[in-house]
Amino acid sequence: MITRAYTPRLLSAAVVLGMLALTGCASGEPAEEGTIPASSAGTEPTTADAEPAPEPSDSASASAAPTESSVPAPSGSATTSPTAAAADGACTADMLSAVLETAMGGGAAGSVYRQIIFTNTADEECEITGYPGVSYVDAEGNQVGAPADREPAESPEVILAPGESAVAPVQQTNAQNYGADCQLTDTAGLRVYPPNDTGSLIVDQAGTACASEDIVLMTVAPTEPLSP
Repeated sequence: MITRAYTPRLLSAAVVLGMLALTGCASGEPAEEGTIPASSAGTEPTTADAEPAPEPSDSASASAAPTESSVPAPSGSATTSPTAAAADGACTADMLSAVLETAMGGGAAGSVYRQIIFTNTADEECEITGYPGVSYVDAEGNQVGAPADREPAESPEVILAPGESAVAPVQQTNAQNYGADCQLTDTAGLRVYPPNDTGSLIVDQAGTACASEDIVLMTVAPTEPLSP
């Protein structure tokens, strides 16, 4: 009697449990507490899902490394320019050597005729035309007395190829001719400025000269070709 009375109730309970099981399968298992469902977990976006990087703007491209046209050219001040003497082709002191020689038959009453011989020691030709500057100097290179006067004469154009020479005639007066007013002083040579140049050469010539600038002991003529 007891078995028959409870059989329908057991079947009803089994049916209810079966229906609950089917409902759980359809809705999925509930997530455990503290976990994140796989569908909502933070994952790295795939390449397809990632947002593409922005293209560089024109202003960014303009701030990149400068192109050839944007690099400033060297200023004219950074370029070298020839000196006036070099541009004119004039012989300068650093292109020449100089010696002093006594001219043949150059003796005169109280004076001697000599010549300064300039030789082109450079690898290019140059022009030496006009009057050289000439004065006596002591052993320290200090000027003694007045510089040479100029003898009025024509100035022929002289072109010196490498190794060629030109001469400038010089008349030197004896310093002893002037007595006490001369202020006689020992000299070691001549300082010679080639025509149209501010550089100078020292030519050896030991002797004496007048320290007084009121007495002129030399007269120089323009340069001319060296006679063969």
